[in-house]
Amino acid sequence: MPDPWRPSLYLAGPEVFRPDALAEGERLKAACAERGAIGLYPLQPGEAPANADEIRAHCIALIRRADAVVANISPFRGAHMDPGTAFEIGYAEALGLPVFLWSNDIRDLSQRIAADPRHGADRDADGCLIENFAKPENLMIVGDGQKVRSASQEAIADAVAGLSVAAGRQREEARHRAIHRKTRIMVLAAMVVSLAAALAAGPAVDWLAGR
Repeated sequence: MPDPWRPSLYLAGPEVFRPDALAEGERLKAACAERGAIGLYPLQPGEAPANADEIRAHCIALIRRADAVVANISPFRGAHMDPGTAFEIGYAEALGLPVFLWSNDIRDLSQRIAADPRHGADRDADGCLIENFAKPENLMIVGDGQKVRSASQEAIADAVAGLSVAAGRQREEARHRAIHRKTRIMVLAAMVVSLAAALAAGPAVDWLAGR
């Protein structure tokens, strides 16, 4: 009996900068394993330090191996998310991979960024407009209707459930295609048999008519 399919989830986020980056990566991978998934985390125990280009290439390669991305979009060093994670989300979406989001602060941006009354109720201290679309991050990161969970485990659960539904749909579509192919083959075979019978009947009829 074949092993059950296990989806691969790329774990994007600023966890790699934490002092306990490796331990946090193991925790996230364990959360994936509990749901029957494989967590792809950029850092691995015992790996030698790499240069910037190697790190970038490694992360991109992992995303290309993944079935989906689970991304931590928590505020990082400011009001917004880690910029590297933002790139990884965009790269994944360009590949057509589903992205599942979580954040430790799911308040709207308009609640997180202070307005400066000198410039109006919707502008910051520099006079720049504060985005207000009832989203916890920029509209290019959080699409309309897209959920942003408050914990990594919830986003991982969403990813596994979503991928399972998609896999089931693909299996059902494959089954229908197989049935359609079989039906076409049977119809074609019946036509060939009918044509052969008709061709064989012709000489027999001629022979009977000539008696």
